[in-house]
Amino acid sequence: MLHLQDDLLIGRGTERNCYRHPQDPTRCVKIAHNFKNNKQQNRKDYEYFTKLERRGIDWSHLPRCHGWVETNLGDGLVFDLLQDTEGSPLPRLDILLADGRLTMAEIATPLTQLHDYLHANRIFTSDLRASNIVCNLEKTPPRLFLIDGIGDRDFVKLAAHSRRLGRTKIERQWGRFMKRLENLQAQSK
Repeated sequence: MLHLQDDLLIGRGTERNCYRHPQDPTRCVKIAHNFKNNKQQNRKDYEYFTKLERRGIDWSHLPRCHGWVETNLGDGLVFDLLQDTEGSPLPRLDILLADGRLTMAEIATPLTQLHDYLHANRIFTSDLRASNIVCNLEKTPPRLFLIDGIGDRDFVKLAAHSRRLGRTKIERQWGRFMKRLENLQAQSK
């Protein structure tokens, strides 16, 4: 059993907390904390990431999922921890844009790469927003990674079985994301 403490906490979401793995600094553990409105995000992520693994996708913009682990806070789901060369978790895109460390012009190419990646690997998102994307600023151009909000939450998963519907779904999700990103950039000015 892993023992997770507050000093290992990396981030806090609506439903889950993310902790640095106490025995492997290259990984993190996501633990549900909101049991009142629990949407079983860990279970859904595990199922979707398992499908992606079976499909043999390119993992260049996603952390890999390494399965379940028992912790003192309950069952957790283990993922790669995306970090810089100093060992710090990569910063979130929304924060980088809000504090002016990045501009929309500087991430135009990385955004195109991420968009193309989603299409090439038919990866769907359930919550595509800047707070669910981290950025490696040590790369030129910066590299974007989706760390949350990944998965096909449709009740009937037609888009997963049709390339045309899949492309349409990705474009719809991407369009909403770009509007949110433009609003975020406008608010930070």
